[in-house]
Amino acid sequence: MLSISIGPFVIAISQLIILLGLGVFWGLTYLQTRKQPQQKAILDTVFKAFVVGFIVARLMFVLTMWDAYQENWWQLINISDGGFMPSYGWVAGALVLALYARGKKAVLKTYFIAAIVALLTIMVPTFAASIYKAGVELPQSAVYNLRGKEVDLQSFKGKPVVINFWASWCPPCRKEMPVLQAAQKNNPNIAFVFVNQGEDLFTVQKFINAEQLDLRNVFFDQNSNVSRESGAAGLPTTLFYSSDGKLVTSHMGELSHASLRYYMQAINQQSAQ
Repeated sequence: MLSISIGPFVIAISQLIILLGLGVFWGLTYLQTRKQPQQKAILDTVFKAFVVGFIVARLMFVLTMWDAYQENWWQLINISDGGFMPSYGWVAGALVLALYARGKKAVLKTYFIAAIVALLTIMVPTFAASIYKAGVELPQSAVYNLRGKEVDLQSFKGKPVVINFWASWCPPCRKEMPVLQAAQKNNPNIAFVFVNQGEDLFTVQKFINAEQLDLRNVFFDQNSNVSRESGAAGLPTTLFYSSDGKLVTSHMGELSHASLRYYMQAINQQSAQ
């Protein structure tokens, strides 16, 4: 499973694990300092560390993919594209905490205990998620093309594959289509596959014509069998496979030029190994 539904909300497993770790860290820091007069300052520093880590993780992604952002400057602040480098954020946040705790052994101990427990808490789901992802391959379930002919997605093996689950009623799906269309046109070495969820031919064709889209490999998954098999719980979800059909990474939500290019680099590198 790549994402889960919580009521009307859908969240990626990777994001949920990060939130779990941050929540455990905050909670343990609060519990350890509940009788201390400096609790507010200690918790305020934790909040500052979260904010700094968030900003640094985003900034490092933007700098890495700087060329892609030249095309659309407003995308710099469009954090919904998922463009973050968490490892840099963790380091930046830890530095904020370390600077505040310098010379304060009790505070340093509080942060250290909270960090160790938070790390241990997320280790199991992180390991489980990595094991799951390592075993995911191109879907076996059948899809159907615009002529109603059955298509085997396994037939796309041999080159990197990008599978986008979408629907015309989904606003972020509609918004990212021009980005995916441009990528399909400019990257013939990658197979882009658009798997519509639960809509009929007339609805899909009407949308494509209205938006003046020129897409290849548009298929139908009427009963959402393929998305369920792939572990995609929400729309849009985009899966990135290496040329041998192994899942490399996934993205839930709208893609920008920068985030899509970042993921394409990952599957190209994996396919070259």
